[in-house]
Amino acid sequence: MFHQNKQKTVVSVVICLLLSAIKVFACGCAQSSTATLEDVVKYSVKNSTMVFAGKVVGFEYRKGIPNEHMQSRHVDYETKVVRFQVEWWWKGETPREIFLITDETRNADGTGSNSGCNYNFKEAESYLVFAYGKENELRTDSCSGTQPWNTAIEYLKILGEGKEPLKKKDESNKSSRVRQKHLVS
Repeated sequence: MFHQNKQKTVVSVVICLLLSAIKVFACGCAQSSTATLEDVVKYSVKNSTMVFAGKVVGFEYRKGIPNEHMQSRHVDYETKVVRFQVEWWWKGETPREIFLITDETRNADGTGSNSGCNYNFKEAESYLVFAYGKENELRTDSCSGTQPWNTAIEYLKILGEGKEPLKKKDESNKSSRVRQKHLVS
C-alpha cells in the first residue's frame, strides 16, 4: 500500500511540474457546420490584414510585446516572433520579409506560456498565412485559416493567383507581377 501511494505521489509531482513549466491557455474556433470551403476562405481573407505564402526562416524572442495572458502575472517575459520570407501575397501588399508575433512566451524564471490558439510554426517549412493586426504587430492563430503550404491546394484554388512581394516597403502594388505558378516547397 505504501509503495502505491509513493508512486501516485511521484506521478502527481511530475504532472504538476510539467504543467507549471509551460502554461497553455485553451482555444475554441467557431465554425458553421453549413459553411462551404469558399465561405471559410472568404471569411478568413475578410478578417485578415495580410494573406501571404512564405517560408519560416527563423525565430527570436523580443521584450516589450504586450501579451494579454502575461500582463496580469507581473513577470518579466519575452515573446516569440516568427520571421518569414514571403513568396506570394493575396492581401496587404506584403514585403519580402515579415515578422509574426506568437502567443508563446519565455519567462525570466525559465518557465513559459502558450495559448491553445497559437499556431506552432516549424523552421524551414512553408505556409499559407492569414495574419491580422497592425503592420508591425501582425499575428495569426490556429483558427485563422493558416496552414502548411502543402495542404493549402483547395484554398489556393479559391484565392486565385498571388502577387510577388514588394521589394521595398514604399513600392506600389503596380510594380508587383502576378503570380504565374505555385510556390514549390
